[in-house]
Amino acid sequence: MADNIGDKKYCTLWKQNILTYDFQNYSSLGKEKTLNEIESAFSVWQNVCNLKFERVFDGSQVMNIAFLTDDEKQNAEINCPYKLNNKKSGTLAHGFYPGDSTLSGDLYFDNERWSDQKTVSGDGKFNLFSVTVHEIGRCIGLFHNTEDKDSIMRPIYQTGFSIENKNNILSESDIQTVQEMYGAAKHVIVTAFFNSTKQKL
Repeated sequence: MADNIGDKKYCTLWKQNILTYDFQNYSSLGKEKTLNEIESAFSVWQNVCNLKFERVFDGSQVMNIAFLTDDEKQNAEINCPYKLNNKKSGTLAHGFYPGDSTLSGDLYFDNERWSDQKTVSGDGKFNLFSVTVHEIGRCIGLFHNTEDKDSIMRPIYQTGFSIENKNNILSESDIQTVQEMYGAAKHVIVTAFFNSTKQKL
């Protein structure tokens, strides 16, 4: 699905750097594996830019994560111009851009046969982790990237690669763009010195 944005790499940014989320339901993998794959996908972006993702349980979340049945997809499409997976579009999921809409930040997944395997294959199952990393990119404002063949933001589902280290799924251009948007991740390292002239911290 093209963005039609010329040379732009991203759209409007979130004003806050903490984005809350919660699940409406879980994928065909079940609750535990769904949580693991999606929370790992959030960590990928959080590790490289100045955004934090926190799950909440009080209904105040910015980002709603849902795996939609056919009926739910039809209802969602009343308020959404994008078609989830069907014979015409083949779209597996959709992440909504930042903004003030009630849909902004939401992740809608088709209720597909999802996989948590380390190899992204074309066996009729779709790797939940890699799709989620892509859709979170959309939710935080990144456009599709058609220039970098290694970018997770390419607008097609890519097969044939291995995810041995999940934190390596972003390309250099992915990292550069998201850090241009939100700044680099802020990791605070406190070093304590212990000797006769230093006090314990």
